[in-house]
Amino acid sequence: MKNVGVVLLIGAALALASPAMADQIQVGFSGSGYGPYQTGVGGEFTVNDIGGNPPNSWLDLSGYFASVTSNLGGITSFQTFCIEKDEYLYPYGASYEVVLSGGAVHGGVGGPDPDPLSRGTALLYSQFAKGALTGYNYAAGRNLSAAALQEAIWWLEEEITSYTAGNSFIGLVATTFGSDLDARLDAGAGQYGVYALNLIGAAGAPIGVVGQDQLYYRDPGITTTAVPDGGTTIALLGMALCGMAIVSRRFQRA
Repeated sequence: MKNVGVVLLIGAALALASPAMADQIQVGFSGSGYGPYQTGVGGEFTVNDIGGNPPNSWLDLSGYFASVTSNLGGITSFQTFCIEKDEYLYPYGASYEVVLSGGAVHGGVGGPDPDPLSRGTALLYSQFAKGALTGYNYAAGRNLSAAALQEAIWWLEEEITSYTAGNSFIGLVATTFGSDLDARLDAGAGQYGVYALNLIGAAGAPIGVVGQDQLYYRDPGITTTAVPDGGTTIALLGMALCGMAIVSRRFQRA
């Protein structure tokens, strides 16, 4: 009877989660675990939209510049960066359930949970996605630019305590907002069209375990069905998946 009660609770959580669930993304592609421009433990990461009905239809990528998207086997991918330094993203073959929100959830070095994106991060990623980020090398072999932008994003999200002197992307947001610290202030909801992709392992990654949240850009003039929910759905889904794992272990022992 206890197991039946747990299953019903899980079902209720999933039912609450389902209206805002966004479907799935997959990381990397065959022959390149995280993508061709990934460097160190940060981005650029290649992310494939494999969700929606029909497939590859959930995330609107029409606002992305051509050199930060690609088409792999009919699935459109985009390049992105992580906003949590102390979590992990599994390479090609891994897929994640995703919720679109305004910040990182269930992870990160510091800050509240959920932790809103900074306006500096939102500005930088929107410019990157549109192919308009000053000083960014969009050509092949752009790993140095990717490393510098990832460092700037981690600092702006308070995942690291310092950045390399002369980081041009920190300089850009400092000029825009008045100082580097002012660039760390919270962004408004969807500011510059930038959102967080909150990840929970679905296949090829620990099921139900949160992954390293990523960035997504949507042209502010486009309306889609992917509605940010502030991380509530991913919390419910995580609770449900954890409960399922507990029930599974109990049945195995029985």
